[in-house]
Amino acid sequence: MRGCGVIPRMRLPLTLLLGSLLLSSGCIVAETRPHRPPPRPPPPSRPVAMSYDEAVRRGFDQCRSRGYRCDLQEAHLTGHNVWKVKFRVNGRGEKGHLHLDYDAYSRNLIKVHDKVKDKGGRGWDDDWDGPGRGKKKGHAHRDD
Repeated sequence: MRGCGVIPRMRLPLTLLLGSLLLSSGCIVAETRPHRPPPRPPPPSRPVAMSYDEAVRRGFDQCRSRGYRCDLQEAHLTGHNVWKVKFRVNGRGEKGHLHLDYDAYSRNLIKVHDKVKDKGGRGWDDDWDGPGRGKKKGHAHRDD
């Protein structure tokens, strides 16, 4: 009966022992690793500072929106990340200077110093009945 596929008595316990060891090793041994947190996302990139050309262009846009004819006088970036753009205003009766400060990173208009005077006699007067009596002559209590 040797060729019929019957396992001899001696081999049976050894085969069972070997089989159970192989099967149990897969069930018993489990590698445990602590869960690693996902990698942090990179920090947001810092916005790019405004260039000279952009600061001047924004300044011209602001100047034109006020109805002035402007000539660039100066533009420079300070150590505090502020663009200072200065214009000379000349034409159509106005004369003076317009100084604009822009934040270099947010591009917000921080400060406007408008030193423009109307030289054509078309200035604003708070009276409805005439030009008033002039400077420091009791204009407030005599004219109104």
